[in-house]
Amino acid sequence: MTPITSFGIVSFKKNAQLVSILQRIRIWALENDVAVFFHPFLREQLPEDAQTEESEEVFLEKSGSIVSVGGDGTFLSVARMSRFSEKPIVGINLGDLGFLTDIGPDELEECLSKIKIGDYNIISRMVLETRVTRGGNTICQFKALNDIYINRMTTPKLTSISAWCGDAFITDFFADGIIVATPNGSTAYSLSAGGPIVEPAVQAFLLTPICPHSLTERPLILPSDRDIRLVVNEKNPILLLTADGLESFNLQCGDEITVSYKGTRKNLIQLTERSYFSLLREKLGWGRGYKRQLPPSEQQFSGLIQPASHATRTTKSPP
Repeated sequence: MTPITSFGIVSFKKNAQLVSILQRIRIWALENDVAVFFHPFLREQLPEDAQTEESEEVFLEKSGSIVSVGGDGTFLSVARMSRFSEKPIVGINLGDLGFLTDIGPDELEECLSKIKIGDYNIISRMVLETRVTRGGNTICQFKALNDIYINRMTTPKLTSISAWCGDAFITDFFADGIIVATPNGSTAYSLSAGGPIVEPAVQAFLLTPICPHSLTERPLILPSDRDIRLVVNEKNPILLLTADGLESFNLQCGDEITVSYKGTRKNLIQLTERSYFSLLREKLGWGRGYKRQLPPSEQQFSGLIQPASHATRTTKSPP
């Protein structure tokens, strides 16, 4: 890949670990003659001689690649901040799961050196485009890397939302809310609501009802070449439309939400050749034996309980 010689560093955290990471990045940049620009938000956590940009616009313009320091939430904020352009993003993981963040704190310098010489891969993720129409007029628009979802705000009542795939009517969903996710977002809110995990290279929408009233209303995987259309029905509680958990909009009865994919994709830097399933095994603990998941204090008792068939088995021969 193309070598990258200028990095924009951004984080929205404020803690000692972040300050240590920023200092290490500065030292690495000086030793490797690499231009590093820091987002204005970081000004208070850096010494005065650090190259902190005056505005976000200048920061984005100067950065060949953006380094997100934090968890997946920070990464999503950075993708939105970069206006979902093709400018590549790489994440240093200071969070918990870190599905989107590829670099651990211990390998920071090594990974940045690889990116500098072009030793990395680019993977692309589809971006949802969402439009809200009221009375025939578009009143707001969102983009999302993971998902958009409609959920009740205060009143513990079921929502009623009608859904279409293209021109085909799906059903009236009676649920706490509804999620439209990308495959990239299949391991986020949609997974918590019982949705499937979808390999991110698949171009599809995931339509997942949140706690549906009918147990037969299951999550759907739908083609991304047809728009998803949602209509807010009458007698709903106060509803909120949210994109990636970052931007929100209050909905009213009769509002129409159209979710589409128009080819916009966000580039992510990947430093390893590992498969998506390797990532799932690591982050979700797939394939780990039961005993290895037990706390040490409980493992000593795990062998005391035997299946009934073993407990009643005898070595004596029948008479």
